[in-house]
Amino acid sequence: MHLKDFLLFYIQALLLVCSFQQASGQTGACSLHNGLPISAICSGNLEVYQIEHFFRELVQDGNVRFNELWISDNYLIQRLPVGFLGELQIIRMSIVSCPNLVQVDDFLGASSDTLLSLKLYGTGLSEVPQLTAPNLYELHVYQSEKRVVIRRAAFERSRAIVKLDFKKAIVEPFAFFDLKTLGSLYIRDISPKPLVAGSFNFDSPGLSYIELSSEEPWEGHIEPGTFGGLVSSTWFRLGAAADVSPAVLFPVLNSSASFEIGVPVKCDCQVAWIRLSSFLPRTTIRCATETSYVALQDVDEAEFKDCGSFCPV
Repeated sequence: MHLKDFLLFYIQALLLVCSFQQASGQTGACSLHNGLPISAICSGNLEVYQIEHFFRELVQDGNVRFNELWISDNYLIQRLPVGFLGELQIIRMSIVSCPNLVQVDDFLGASSDTLLSLKLYGTGLSEVPQLTAPNLYELHVYQSEKRVVIRRAAFERSRAIVKLDFKKAIVEPFAFFDLKTLGSLYIRDISPKPLVAGSFNFDSPGLSYIELSSEEPWEGHIEPGTFGGLVSSTWFRLGAAADVSPAVLFPVLNSSASFEIGVPVKCDCQVAWIRLSSFLPRTTIRCATETSYVALQDVDEAEFKDCGSFCPV
């Protein structure tokens, strides 16, 4: 074979191998980063047993406590079994771009007492997992496709949480009621279905910020009794509200919380009870007009003279 023909054959074979590797997915690997912070990283397509083997090797080498653990870009992993982390003591953990991960058992092992932060981004979970993590400070669950259901049972053994941050979520009644130290709650793409009674009832004296917003069309339909337990230090931002009647919002404003509606509303008699009450200074509500919007505070009281009396219920 002439050199020119050999080179041509070699290049074609190399291209064939490369295209096969791209089609079959990149092989994953785990590594240890000894910088600051000390991190363990498992990236790419790895089976659960391969990751567990890496964890055992770390322990055998005397590496037990880590500031961070990353598991990312894995299309093979479907379940995190009980005791998955073994003897590792992790402070912050991120699971990113694992779209086929649909089941998370109580996998923390020795990290149960050390874990402060858990981030689950881009998984296939259908509900927030129930974990034994008594010192967990913050939990982030960002879904890209499937909505995750938030149930009260998820926090039975993680009641010290201060910050919750969700994307694409459905909230069941009293999901957050047992979190006595909860400070902030973000739901950035809430379900377009109506919010049901009890969904956002709290019992946390330090509750400072709540944000419920949506990326999909959502008119903000809310059942009476949805909100409760807000305190004077709470800033509550609601992305949209189809009903601003006392039956829905009186518990919010009567708590002395600050209240904001992101999308301008129709300022007819439904908002008269707010405009003509002492609640007004603690609200940020914009009234939609034909061309723009105006703050509810700037609408003349005379606009509501024919609305009659409104008694909160």
